[in-house]
Amino acid sequence: MAGFVYNLPCENPNPKSLFQTFVDRVPLLNFPATSEDSSRNAEDDERKRRRKVSNRESARRSRMRKQRHMDELWSMLVQLINKNKCLVDELSRAREGYEKVIEENMKLREENSKSRETIGEIGLNWFPNV
Repeated sequence: MAGFVYNLPCENPNPKSLFQTFVDRVPLLNFPATSEDSSRNAEDDERKRRRKVSNRESARRSRMRKQRHMDELWSMLVQLINKNKCLVDELSRAREGYEKVIEENMKLREENSKSRETIGEIGLNWFPNV
């Protein structure tokens, strides 16, 4: 059995596969950056900057939408409170009117009853019962 150097097979090495195996297993060294790398880094940095600006703007718009929604909800709350107050006042007036009608009805029934008694006492019983 053949030995291994840097975990690379030593028997029947295919130069292409040997090189690829070596590249895959050996840690990358810090080679000086080329102008292409610098250009790519600058592009990446610019992309990150644009994305950050875009995200900030999106967050600002989202906060504005949320604030508008909250303002609308507060406005609706005020309107509903006022509407509720009007309805409570209207209900109160209706109850007062109802109580007056009930009271008036009771007075009229008493008056009717007294009138019937008076008519009965006088002997004028010729009115039919109503």
